[in-house]
Amino acid sequence: MGDPNLTVPHTMPILVSDFDGTVYRGDGPVRFYARRVAANLPSERATSFLDTFERFLVEGVAAADAAADPAEAKALREAQDGWGLVQALAADLGLGDAVTQQAFLDSRIHMLDDACALEVVEPLVELFAELRGDVRIVLATNSPAEGLAPLLDRMGLADAFDEVVAGAGKPVGLRAWMAAALDGGRSASALFSLGDHYRNEIEPAVALGAATGYIDRFGRADGPATAAAARVEDLLPAVTSWALSQTADRAHAPI
Repeated sequence: MGDPNLTVPHTMPILVSDFDGTVYRGDGPVRFYARRVAANLPSERATSFLDTFERFLVEGVAAADAAADPAEAKALREAQDGWGLVQALAADLGLGDAVTQQAFLDSRIHMLDDACALEVVEPLVELFAELRGDVRIVLATNSPAEGLAPLLDRMGLADAFDEVVAGAGKPVGLRAWMAAALDGGRSASALFSLGDHYRNEIEPAVALGAATGYIDRFGRADGPATAAAARVEDLLPAVTSWALSQTADRAHAPI
């Protein structure tokens, strides 16, 4: 696993991919997380909590329009994804970080179980395989290193990446990692960041002038991106176009 504070010197273009909601999708893990958090609430409050969570998965930020409680509406409008919504709702209800952190760790253990359905985005993984050798493929995730390797193995992704940066500390840590990867006068255009969380994966790259692909499942339209779509498959042409432009630039670069 990579250290978010270190980078290996190289000259290839860099494709940095998020993990949850990008390389794989499926709401099983985040539903498990929500249920674990809700278990700390009284029965009626837990039911309302989970109902709000489910509305968000279906409607995205539009679910806020039907929220009677102002705090709930605010959480729905500001949530970048289901994980973030659970954290915000839990905080509003007085549940501390210890509760949500333990629930998150429990969800990661659950993901190692075959009973937890996970859909690997095969077209994206196939594109990774096609690009490797010309593009450095990096997985960057806030998930801790512990348990990540067996999870990647379970999903058939153990050898899908040139580097894995666990505990990336997004967004600040990822931006620092990207800046270090581009150190030495490299153009920011040599990096492409792909993910479904604008603040964590897209904004750090935009700030550096790098290319980006934003998976906007929940209709947030949070800011500028090189390309945006509700599904990662619809961003693959943009990734391919970027990669081709980078390999062409390298072919014509002076030796």
